[in-house]
Amino acid sequence: MGVGAIFILLGVLWLLQLVLAYQQAQRFMQRARALRRQGRVAIGASRRQLRGRAYVTLAVGPDDRVAAAEALRGITVFANARPVPALLGLSAAELAAGARVAGLPPRVLAAAQSAAATIHPPVREGVGSSG
Repeated sequence: MGVGAIFILLGVLWLLQLVLAYQQAQRFMQRARALRRQGRVAIGASRRQLRGRAYVTLAVGPDDRVAAAEALRGITVFANARPVPALLGLSAAELAAGARVAGLPPRVLAAAQSAAATIHPPVREGVGSSG
């Protein structure tokens, strides 16, 4: 196999990866849109790591509790969103403040806290006018 054929093969594989990543993003966003029926929706992500990152979609009901939660974990384009029952019923404000959830992988917890912080931004002391 010549050098040119190797580059063509690499190009084809790269295009295949782009198509599969696009389809994965479309599936994930379709699930996020479906969760809108259950309340306000926010998407959070964990920090990028060598083993991949986690994305969590939270739906928060009018009582400020998590009504639905799904996580997308993995490093491949074949990862799908899966329900996260450990987050159901938690206060979104407490989750945004850094509440710990037993039995939840650290990356999923970090992504859930990031999503909750989108709904409940942290309050900074001394910011703004006090007059």
